Amino acid sequence: LAAGRVQGFSCSTDYDKELLCQWSVLTQANCSRDFLLHYRDDLLYQQDQECVPEDRGDSVCSCTIRRDYFVSGLKYILALHFNGTDVWNYSVRPALVVKPRAPKNLTIEKAENGNFNLSWEESYSSSSMLSGKPVIYEVKYWRKHHPTEVSVKVINYQAKSFEITASSLKRGYDYIATVRCNYTDYPTYWSEWSEEVEFHYDYQITAEEMLRMAVPVSCILIMAVSVLCYFSFTKYVSCCS
Repeated sequence: LAAGRVQGFSCSTDYDKELLCQWSVLTQANCSRDFLLHYRDDLLYQQDQECVPEDRGDSVCSCTIRRDYFVSGLKYILALHFNGTDVWNYSVRPALVVKPRAPKNLTIEKAENGNFNLSWEESYSSSSMLSGKPVIYEVKYWRKHHPTEVSVKVINYQAKSFEITASSLKRGYDYIATVRCNYTDYPTYWSEWSEEVEFHYDYQITAEEMLRMAVPVSCILIMAVSVLCYFSFTKYVSCCS
């Protein structure tokens, strides 16, 4: 009965300071009162330590194990207790469950060519295991209030910027953009999406568009003037006759 209270036990780490373990429970369970997570670092052969779970809502409990740094060979031995009874045993290597932090400080600026430059920063300091590691970014943007019309672009290089072309946007609308990342040496999980930025694509017409419009308009005007001249000349000849 106790084991049936626990479902979907899993762990992930930012691979910097925290290992987060969480699981689903029956709605009547109280995370901090009914559960206790014991954990042990198998590299240091330390005694079991305890983590008191927190309620994350939606019948999910979580425990956050914090440490100063992570190393590639580290493994945790975990035992989950429900009212003093061992109900779940688990071992996890943090290097295999890396879920990186989302990119931060997302900004967007309009360029002189009418496109929009999206830029962001990595969420890790230079001392972190993930700092400078190969990373893939995924940019997503969509017309506000039309989330199904989403555009997704994958950036397979280290640059922390992306140019959203004006040709991919509709004039006169507000847009929303966000970005997430995945480190290729630790590809298990993508990060969460970053905070969103909003921008507006106005009706400003570029010089190139004006030129494209000018050519057919000029042709129509030339034809109109030619026809007008023809009829004027025909009328003049008729009058003189």
